[in-house]
Amino acid sequence: MTGPAAADSSLTVKRDTTATRKQVWDVIADGWTYSQWVVGNTRMRAVDRSWPAPGSKIHHTIGVWPVVIDDETEVESCTPEEELVLHARGRPFGGARITLRLYDTDNGCRIEMAEVPIGGPLNLVPRRLALMAAFPRNRECTYRLAALAERRVEPE
Repeated sequence: MTGPAAADSSLTVKRDTTATRKQVWDVIADGWTYSQWVVGNTRMRAVDRSWPAPGSKIHHTIGVWPVVIDDETEVESCTPEEELVLHARGRPFGGARITLRLYDTDNGCRIEMAEVPIGGPLNLVPRRLALMAAFPRNRECTYRLAALAERRVEPE
């Protein structure tokens, strides 16, 4: 697996779930669920048919009405059921690189998530401080992702 070095940080969020990697991946691969598990996203506007292939995008809205921004997130790299690296645009503040990794465990899988700023004024924030700021949000994201995946039933 590849990805930014920040994804190996001690501030990477790690969540174990009873869901399998496939169940978690199926949630991730359904771009329409993005606003259900990513904190701060209020609605989905469009999902490229090729999602989550590299270069594909989801178009979503962030914020709380009446202060909302229409934005997009693009896949930088994808290894199905293992790793997804996203570039969330975050205009006008710059963007973020989000790395999601999945690992098998004895009882399901482990979800790991790290987010670092890229570009714009947020890029001036020291990397460790940025990871600390994103940690609570990413903890909630992985909680929601695991909950959605645990409700999915794998075909027999």
